[in-house]
Parts: sequence; structure tokens; C-alpha cells
Amino acid sequence: MSVKLNVVANYIGQAYQTFLGIVVTPLYLGYLGVEAYGLVGIFALMQAWMSLLDLGLSPTLGRQAAYARGIDGGFKNFKLLLKSFEVIFFVLALFIALIVYFLSDWLSQNWIKAVALDVQLISYCIVLMGFMVGLRWISSLYRSGINGLEDQIWLNLANILMASLRFIGALVLLVFFTKDVRHFFEYQLVVSVIELFIFSTRLYYKIPVEGGCTPVIAFNWPVVRSISPFALGIAYTTGVWILITQSDKLILSGILTLSEFGYFSMVALISGGVTILSAPISQAIMPRLTVYFSQNKKNELLKLYSKSSQFVTVISLSTSLMIGIYAEPLIYAWSGSLDGAAWGGEILLWFALGNGVLSVSAFQYYLQNAFGDLRLHIVGSTLSALIQVPLIFYAATYFGAKGAAIAWFSFRLIWFLFWFPIVHAKFIPGFHMNWLLKDIMPIVLCTTFFALIFGNFIVLDLGENRFILLIKMICIGMVIFMLSAMSSKEIRCEIATRLKAIK
Repeated sequence: MSVKLNVVANYIGQAYQTFLGIVVTPLYLGYLGVEAYGLVGIFALMQAWMSLLDLGLSPTLGRQAAYARGIDGGFKNFKLLLKSFEVIFFVLALFIALIVYFLSDWLSQNWIKAVALDVQLISYCIVLMGFMVGLRWISSLYRSGINGLEDQIWLNLANILMASLRFIGALVLLVFFTKDVRHFFEYQLVVSVIELFIFSTRLYYKIPVEGGCTPVIAFNWPVVRSISPFALGIAYTTGVWILITQSDKLILSGILTLSEFGYFSMVALISGGVTILSAPISQAIMPRLTVYFSQNKKNELLKLYSKSSQFVTVISLSTSLMIGIYAEPLIYAWSGSLDGAAWGGEILLWFALGNGVLSVSAFQYYLQNAFGDLRLHIVGSTLSALIQVPLIFYAATYFGAKGAAIAWFSFRLIWFLFWFPIVHAKFIPGFHMNWLLKDIMPIVLCTTFFALIFGNFIVLDLGENRFILLIKMICIGMVIFMLSAMSSKEIRCEIATRLKAIK
């Protein structure tokens, strides 16, 4: 399967899901209310933190699926590994649901600061969240395997279907049947069951027949043990990564009122769009980087790494700067809430910029993942967490959401400048300065320059029609993106090649 086709498929799938989120989320806010929407934000936070129990198994399965494609007879061990992981996942999913069930009353009474919503209603919704987290977590195992097999066109079609059920179906429920948040979460639970069935069926269909059939339930300790160092490395770094990226949200969920956390959830969703837009590229290249490494094709690996890092820099930086310079009108145009726009404008600026840096920073992990050596990543993640988590805690506690946002951006930028050269020096010596100065810096300088020009000379008025505001920002964003793209040598070469082919 072509990497370009996978990238296109990933972008179509991601664009559709992002479009639904953009359109439907403000409607959720209107039909459910700010406090009930705050519970949706709590669910997203819970889902992120429960990933700590993944133990690195989902990404490991995806890598092993890609690795199995590159060697003869690789799928015999892969099937044994999948069966063993299933046992672990189902046991831990049940554990998750039970833990959430027993903590639901305490969370609803002591952690979540609600005014209008009943404590028992909140507790019931939290229990439903626990079951959904478990089901979606198991689905992530099968989704990771499908991605590793590079069956990404089908995967995106399935994601489109599930997004339609999750967003549009829930909106139909709220508009025509009930506005009770309990029914909203009950419906989402049903969708999670359907999702699990679809993804598990597809993965088994795509696995080649090698070495005969395997039992329905099986656990092979030698196979699990053989990949345990890599899996534990991912598990540890995933846990640290969650601390790094979610600690601010966890801290603020206990500081802010549920209404304020609803506004903060909107800010997190918009700023998260920066990393979402770059995700389709990373989703497509990670299996291919692993295949190149398994086949000892270093030149192809470096070429793909360089090209894709430029593409992600163009996309993430132009998007984050666009969101940052027009943060307040963007929140208003999207949600229709002037209070939300006033509360979250400056907070969104710093989170968006921080996520732009984060998207490019992820490439050092992709490289280490492809080489199958996460020791340096473990060290780096540990150091990052030891510095950033206390910093975020202090900033959030004493300066609120704005302080957490500024601390997030500042540390992500410093860490990018400090850590990338160390990783490159170990895995691809002599590569870093050429990559930074010729691949990345021209894009950064060009995009920042034009974004500042637009921000200073084109001022958007919140008194304008929301739709007009949105159209203006889309147009400005497209211009910034095109100017940014022209600063990438890979994109310029791609355009020149296409023009020559037309002639």
C-alpha cells in the first residue's frame, strides 16, 4: 500500500471526524448545557488517563504487525501475540470498569464541582464512562493492529462510520428524543460495543493464514516475554507522556467549576486540532519507517523522515499560529459563546502554540520506535516529566488555566531545542543541524513572519456574523498555509514534479 494513499485516506478520515467535531460540539453545548458538557470533557480526560493501563501493548502490536510484514513467516508469532494481548486487555478492561464504579460516588461528591447537576446523575454517568473507556481501550488494540498492516483506507472508512454514529447519532438523540445527559452516555456505550465488534472482525480477516489456526482464547508467555522489553519501554513512556500532556487538565478539573471546565474542554478540543491535523501523516509513516528499518533501507528511511517532518511542520505551525492569533474570535465563531471566548482566548493562544511544537517534537519518538530502541526515549520522557509536571502544577495552582497554558508552551519549546539533537546524534549522527537549518527553520521563520503580518493588519470584530467570521478565518488560514508550504523544499520539489508530469 502506498504511503501517499494512506496519508490521503488518513486525512479524509481525520477531516471528516474533525468536521463533525467542529459542527456538532457547539450543538452539544447548546442542548446539554455547559455543566453537562463539562462531563463530556471529564470523559475525555478519563479516557486519556486510563491509557496508563495499556502497558504499551497497543503500539507494540501495531509495530509487530508492521515488522511481521517485512519478514517471512512473521505472522505465525504475531497471531500468538495477539491472542495473548487479548487476554491481558479483557482482564484489565474489566478492572478499569470496576475501579471506576467504586470511585464514582467519591468523584461526583468530592472532585467534580457541579452547581446544577445532581450528584447521583453525575455518579451514574461516571460509571457509564468506566465501561466505555474499557471497551474503547480494547478497540484500540485491534485498531493498532490494522494500522500496522497498513490497511488504512478501510480503517478510515470504519472511523468515518463510527464518528457518524457517535456524533450525528447522539445529536439526533438530543434534538428529537431527549436532552438528558444520562441517555447521551448510554447511547455512546452502545456505539462502543459496535466499534469493538467491527475492528476485531477486520483485524482477524486481514491476518494472513500462517501456521494453522490458533485457539479462541490463548496466552503464550514466551512470545509475550520476547517483546516485553520494548512493550514495557512504550508503557513507561506512555505513562510519562500522559503525565506530561494531561496533568494540566487533571489539575484544572479539580480547580475550575464544572462550567469553567466546560469552557476549558472547548479550548482543549480546538488546540488539540493542531495535533489531530498532523496525526494522519504519523499514522501512515510509522509502519513504513519500521519496514524500512527491518529491511535495512537506511536511505529510504531518512528520506521519508525528512519529507514527512517538513509536511508536519508546515501543517502544525500554520494551524497553531492561525488559531493563536485569532483565538478569541475563533472560539466565538465556533461556539457562539462570548463568555467562553473572553474566558478562553488567551489560554487557547498558548496551548495551540505548544501543541504546534509538540507535533514536530513527536518525530524523535517515531525514529526511536522504528529502530525498536526506546531506552533514550525513556530517559528523555522521565526528565521531561520531572521538570514539566511540577511546573504545570505550580502554574495551574497559582495562576489558573492561563498560567498552565504559558508553562506548557514554554517548556515544549525549550525541550524541542534541547532534546532533538541528542536523539538524532545517537540514531542518525550528523543529521540534526542539516535537518534543523534546512528542513525546519525556513518553514518556522516564513510561517511566523506571515502570521504576524496577518495578525497585525487584519483585525476581526466579534460583532460580525459568526459565519462570516469563520469564513474569514478559513481564508486567512489557507493563505498562511500556502505561504508556509512554499518554504518547504520537499513541497516545492513535489509541485515541480507534478507540473513536469502535466507538461
